[in-house]
Amino acid sequence: MAETPFQTVHLLDWLSRLRQGDRAARDELLRSCGDRLEQIARRMIRGYPTVRRWADTADVLQNATLRLLRALEQVPVADTRAFYSLATAVIRRELIDLARHFQGPHGIGANHASHHPPDGEHAVPDVAVRDTDPAVLDQWTALHEAAENLPVEEREVFGLIFYHGWPHEQIAELFGVDVRTVRRRWRAACLAIHRALGGVFPGE
Repeated sequence: MAETPFQTVHLLDWLSRLRQGDRAARDELLRSCGDRLEQIARRMIRGYPTVRRWADTADVLQNATLRLLRALEQVPVADTRAFYSLATAVIRRELIDLARHFQGPHGIGANHASHHPPDGEHAVPDVAVRDTDPAVLDQWTALHEAAENLPVEEREVFGLIFYHGWPHEQIAELFGVDVRTVRRRWRAACLAIHRALGGVFPGE
């Protein structure tokens, strides 16, 4: 069966039915945007080595989807642009929460190491280990939090480029502006995040 085009008219119908408790509407919505949400989650999880160690893209997406469905019941969403902005924010918050959970002082990532001995040998007791530099983890968390605090127009452009991988031309068409406007908002977003991180991006 061909996938239903994910357009605002379909989105608004699904949301209306979703708020009325129509489970079929929820399934149709997730089926239509599932691939895109998975792409977002996969791109965003790359910046979290600790999270990747304990949770894969499917785990992150499942938890974020539940958050998204709850949010859609309360947050007004006028079009697909607003929907993907909300979805990006929800996945970003899920990753921040998971990073803090796994790498906090009592988290499994700070106090556990998995060892797989060769066949026939006894297992070696687990020891505390950090599989990523805490400073780098803090930088990635700060980046996502800084993205969350950008002005709306800059946050939307940053999210679509950094998390979704959209080209400038596609964003310009979606927003109804010229490409130069998209580039200007992208530069402004990057500069603001660069300042928020003290001039250092994760991995530099």
